[in-house]
Amino acid sequence: MSRERVTAIAQTIFVLILQSLNTILVKMSIGTISVWALVWVPILVAIIAMGVYTFVIRRERIPRMSKKVWFYIIVIGVGNFAISRLLRPLELERMDATTNSYLVNFVGFMTMGLSIFILREPPFVFQLIGALLAVGGLRVFYQEAPPASEQIGILLVFIAIVAIAITNNVARKLSQITNNELSNNVISTLALMIGGGIAIAISLALDWPPRIVGIGNWGILVYSGIISIAVGLTVWNFILRTLRSYEASILGATTIIWTAMLAIPILGESLDINKIIGMAMMLAGIALVQVRIGRMDHLFGIKKQDTALAEGEVWKE
Repeated sequence: MSRERVTAIAQTIFVLILQSLNTILVKMSIGTISVWALVWVPILVAIIAMGVYTFVIRRERIPRMSKKVWFYIIVIGVGNFAISRLLRPLELERMDATTNSYLVNFVGFMTMGLSIFILREPPFVFQLIGALLAVGGLRVFYQEAPPASEQIGILLVFIAIVAIAITNNVARKLSQITNNELSNNVISTLALMIGGGIAIAISLALDWPPRIVGIGNWGILVYSGIISIAVGLTVWNFILRTLRSYEASILGATTIIWTAMLAIPILGESLDINKIIGMAMMLAGIALVQVRIGRMDHLFGIKKQDTALAEGEVWKE
């Protein structure tokens, strides 16, 4: 393995551990910080950080883009930063950090499922097996019905991962129609500014004046904005230049491991054997999803075609 790939993998794991720590810190701060402050302050910090990095440090510029490209960027922003970020503290308020990390990792399977309808890309045999294995793991993880409050949290996670899965597919469609010529940093920064701006406005409208007490709480909020959003977006865009998408996906799924390792000693959470097995089944399912063998076009009534050519539109005005 080349040194460049080893470095990319090490950087990814390091950032994922930092992001898992952010989940722990956010869980700890719930009750002492308004849940809405946990939304708008990190996003505002991230907008400033990403804006400086993209437009000042890297000196990138916003190119002329068609209305369709702007629409896709708006959809990505609303899904990733308005809907998902608004729901995240509400989810953590109702469930353990480890459980939340476990459920959020199902976004990959949701993305695969929606791609059948959005991108007309059917799954492969092993991808379908992997999805079924992961869903089966849910039954093992939850051997009995969770309490009512956690059920609400599960519903919120479901809404969030549907929103993110839609944006994942839209991002792929965007890369197709722009022939990957549009900078990922520009896309991420614009989406963050648009969707994040909506999340900030809603949060402040629901919680004004903001109530944030103590330097420690401010530290958690700033850490969340820089590490969880700004650094996460930047590093993810960077490592995808070196690692294959399936490698990045598998590495990303390890957040459940790092979150559990931190939540047990810091938050006092525990893992029963059924939860460990359910998590292992989900990780195995994610690994299987990366195996692209055995097309299933006819099963889903989809003709083999180049979806990028099907779009066939110029992205610049």
